[in-house]
Amino acid sequence: MVALAGLAGLLLVMAVVSGWQGTTRLTNRGDDTTAVGEAARAFVEAYGTFDFRDPEFYRQQLLTLTTGSLNNAIAASQVDPAAASQQRTIATRVVSAQVSALSDDEATVSVSAEQLRRSVDPSSGRMIEERVLQRVACRLVLQEGRWLVAEFRLLSEEPQGQAFGS
Repeated sequence: MVALAGLAGLLLVMAVVSGWQGTTRLTNRGDDTTAVGEAARAFVEAYGTFDFRDPEFYRQQLLTLTTGSLNNAIAASQVDPAAASQQRTIATRVVSAQVSALSDDEATVSVSAEQLRRSVDPSSGRMIEERVLQRVACRLVLQEGRWLVAEFRLLSEEPQGQAFGS
């Protein structure tokens, strides 16, 4: 019984020390954490902000924030012609970004963002406005001193009833 209590105590101490060390590592890497969060925020905002009048700016901005196969896919992509005919605009505001994993050269960040989407309904000609809250997971890599998005996944999208800042 004493040995079992001693083992349980030892495991508890090890868990506390391990948790403290992890927190200390993330705290000591505060500059990296800030840089990763800012890079993820910039990507989500750029990816979610579009104006039909300047689609090339949209693509070029994303190319500067990405790497690898994501960058290649963006470089090879074309804006849907319906975006121009529907006069689509999207404004995005990042609400929060949380770094959930960080190593020397990779990181994962969860980002929440509000979007205001506007377009003209092709059948009625009326302006349609939609507000949504998105949650996005980004995997970033450190490349030549810059954190760039290598992958992202849209985790959820929920309709919202209030305008930005409300």
